Amino acid sequence: MPLPPLYGHEELKSRLGGTLKARKLPPALLLVGPSGIGKQRLGQWIAAGLLCESGPSAPCGTCHSCHLVNTLQHPDVHWFFPLARPKGDESKQVEEAEELLVEAITARRADPLYGRPDGLHGIFLPMVRLLHRRAMMRPVMGRVKVFLVGEADRLVPQASSPEAANAMLKVLEEPPPDTHFVLTTAEPSALLPTIRSRLVPLRVRRLGSAEVARFLREVPAQPVPAAEAERRAEAAYGSIGDALEARAESDDVQAAARRLLETARAKASVRFRHTLGVKTYGARSDFSEVLAAAAGILRDDLAQRLRGTGGGADHATVPAERLLEAIREIERAKSWARGNVNPQLIVAHLGRKLAEIGL
Repeated sequence: MPLPPLYGHEELKSRLGGTLKARKLPPALLLVGPSGIGKQRLGQWIAAGLLCESGPSAPCGTCHSCHLVNTLQHPDVHWFFPLARPKGDESKQVEEAEELLVEAITARRADPLYGRPDGLHGIFLPMVRLLHRRAMMRPVMGRVKVFLVGEADRLVPQASSPEAANAMLKVLEEPPPDTHFVLTTAEPSALLPTIRSRLVPLRVRRLGSAEVARFLREVPAQPVPAAEAERRAEAAYGSIGDALEARAESDDVQAAARRLLETARAKASVRFRHTLGVKTYGARSDFSEVLAAAAGILRDDLAQRLRGTGGGADHATVPAERLLEAIREIERAKSWARGNVNPQLIVAHLGRKLAEIGL
């Protein structure tokens, strides 16, 4: 599966495209910016531009080289990022690191919407030695080699030893002439000053909420409904990564909301069993989120109906007036949930009202 398109950063891409065309790109870049805004994806875009068959320039996206970069198969683009520490014999740790990296790249090729690495993962010394080994080789099919090092601040994760960072410094001090390095970080102060001094920093800014919402609507295998995408985009403050994490966390909420709406079309005994399954304890905010998600589903269906594109699959035959009435009932239930009303009583009442509406 190819990498998703690089959303946003249009001004930065324009500047970089001109720099690539003029062959003035620094050999070692440090992309600095908040997490989840697409810095590593931008690094892949730069790599594609360096290796593009019509370049160097902004990547065309259609040539064979661009295709290989975008499907994580180009032999001259080497992507390193935090992984588990190799545990085998020290003499074989570089080979183990390579195996771990190949497995991780294969997983990202299958699902490019990867999450943040485990807190114990890092770019350990065997990984940097592997990078050094590859840097000494000649390009396989392109003009240059490109090394993308994501989350470079994890060169020394939770450890006092600077071995990995010092090994990285040696590569940057004596880079081969046919090699470009692109490092990314959200915490530049965590890098050794000697490493930072050999990198040209480039600030990558947060995305606009509209760009994050568009990504959520267009890229995931299960697109996020428009209203929910806008809500998550606002909360994510310009970070696609944060918005995707919020989606993962809200999957259970969405499932519970759909179950709530489904039971309104079931017989009374099914609604009764569903009501008994609702927790009467725990965070009230969790229950309120389920109600909010249910209202959001119906609002999306109502918006489609008013645009003449039909309602959702479950409510395709429900008139717009009934959808609006159902939304009002859920909003009323939300106001009760903010008080001290038992959630089971709220669900019992809401289920009966939604059934009467004919949802």
